[in-house]
Amino acid sequence: MATYNNAKNILVGASPLFLSEKDSTQSGYVENMEPGASSGVAFSTGTSYTTTLNADTSDKYRNVGYTNNGLQITYNPTFDSVTVDQLLDTAKLFKSAMEVMIMTEMSEGTLENVLVVFGQGGTDTSSDPISATNTLTTNTAYSQASPTTSGTKTLGLAAGALGVAPTERQLIAIGQAPTGSNDKIVSAERVYYARRVLSVQQSQFSLARNAATTFPVTFRLLPDGNTAYAGQEYGKIIDRILTVTA
Repeated sequence: MATYNNAKNILVGASPLFLSEKDSTQSGYVENMEPGASSGVAFSTGTSYTTTLNADTSDKYRNVGYTNNGLQITYNPTFDSVTVDQLLDTAKLFKSAMEVMIMTEMSEGTLENVLVVFGQGGTDTSSDPISATNTLTTNTAYSQASPTTSGTKTLGLAAGALGVAPTERQLIAIGQAPTGSNDKIVSAERVYYARRVLSVQQSQFSLARNAATTFPVTFRLLPDGNTAYAGQEYGKIIDRILTVTA
């Protein structure tokens, strides 16, 4: 039976954000790295998925670090109408289009984050046709752990080329989940997974004297037409119970 007026169902707090380490322009890119699935990163009982992803050594996902203004998810269907002579209003509505977006602001200005904001591909020269101009390259002397004065990391600003497919990534965000009326549930989390995300809108950031530099990005979600994902073409939202009392 549904419960009402339950404060435990109110969601608060920002969400850690993870993007697939490789993108669709790179060889070895694995599609549909679903949370908990064998192709992705498995859940660990009683452990937050944020902790699991941060500790994962398979390099499937990368934490983008601090964000600003949280995560905004937009689910925007478009309906067209059918009118008839006998009615003054619409007789029928039908869905004619769909758009799902995820927006956030990255606060850590790493070149890896800037690469994502600009919607550019990775560093795999064997599969990226415009890698000569958009590759993120690192000088062998560059190391944040053991820096030297000659070390460099360079992100090219790519112009692109006709016929080149846009760069797709996969996205995971972890937030709070409702715990309902069951007093035994101590903690729960909600895992958001998007199968195909692309940075598609204008992004601008400023270097200001009195404000932190943030990197706004809007991801457009595209559906996966594989019949194995019927009903979850864009991805999925998973609620996990982490800890309960006896």
